[in-house]
Amino acid sequence: MAEALRHVGISKLVLHAWERRYQQPLAERTETGRRYFTADQVYRLILLKECSDAGYRIGTIISLPIESLAEIARAHHKLINLTPLLDAIRRMDAIAMKTLLEEHLAVETPAEFGKATVAPLMKEVGRQWSEGTLSIAAEHMVSAEIRGMLSICLNSLPLDPAAPKAIVATFEGEHHEIGALLATLLARNAGLAAVYLGPNLPIDDIVSAAEASSARVVCLSCLIGKARNLKPRLERLRQTLPVPIEIWTGGPGFSEAPVISGIRHFSEIGEFEKAAETLARGEKAPSRRHAARAD
Repeated sequence: MAEALRHVGISKLVLHAWERRYQQPLAERTETGRRYFTADQVYRLILLKECSDAGYRIGTIISLPIESLAEIARAHHKLINLTPLLDAIRRMDAIAMKTLLEEHLAVETPAEFGKATVAPLMKEVGRQWSEGTLSIAAEHMVSAEIRGMLSICLNSLPLDPAAPKAIVATFEGEHHEIGALLATLLARNAGLAAVYLGPNLPIDDIVSAAEASSARVVCLSCLIGKARNLKPRLERLRQTLPVPIEIWTGGPGFSEAPVISGIRHFSEIGEFEKAAETLARGEKAPSRRHAARAD
């Protein structure tokens, strides 16, 4: 037990406090009462320690499965790696910001750049902006640069004319397009012939584009939205589009939208990629509306 706790980096008192306070046994006992840890339990303790160091209260995470703890820890590691970038953005240092972004892109594939750099960076930028710790000007600066770099990434992934087609856009009134650009990049990387139509698109134009291009799926992104406004738009789009054309939504704006038959919402990038890969292979995707959620 002492060896395991040294490896994890916590004391016996801390371990006992966690077990006693939250009634969670974190170790095993032999028939003679001696405590020991399995490899999975040591890994779980390491993750609990990392998440605690990242600012999460033990009481809110101690019951989570290992996979969820690992995801929290990975997200924290990503933010640590992005600290120099965030510092440059706060200082409004456009040159340093651009240099650091280019360094990330130089060592990452386009898809990795989107997932490992752009997604966590823009999520943190959005959080800091909403809390008032980051200026609107700084948010606009990084958004403009990211927009251009994602366009470069898209150009590096040519369209396959034989692949199932997808179109990506945002509803009329939604001008935030980083999420839509990222979805286009990941869908194209997964094997779909994904075309980005841009932001702020009326429903009739989305329908016309989907029908004219013989799209298999329409992907919509929304950063800020209210369920009462999105529900009638989604219902109209679903009623207007031919039934074989799927509708996938992603982004925080859609997270509170009601369940609508024939529409799938994604909150996790990984699940969105899996669905795109399944469609690209020509397989029938599950019909679960909340099977995944992609921010």
